[in-house]
Amino acid sequence: MTGKKGRRLCTPSPDNLVVKIEYIADQFGLTVDEFDRYRHLGLISTCVELGLNEEAGLNHVKCHLGNRVWEAVVDHEGTIVYEATRYLRGKLASRDKIT
Repeated sequence: MTGKKGRRLCTPSPDNLVVKIEYIADQFGLTVDEFDRYRHLGLISTCVELGLNEEAGLNHVKCHLGNRVWEAVVDHEGTIVYEATRYLRGKLASRDKIT
């Protein structure tokens, strides 16, 4: 987990979560151009899930590049509540890919 909790990750919208690409690229140590290039090549996959029940109003964002996975929980105002970067090893790295 990083100490960047409380930072603004996205522009809030009632029906759409627009994530700042600069922030996520930085989490992987990439420039925005590199991140965009990898994304267009299909090397980066992203998933956003809406929280239900007691997690209503929270969005779970997961971004996968190779063996690195960056995850964040974002509140309804677009502020990071929790974030972490994981490094997968061996079979987990190929099995845990997001589709």
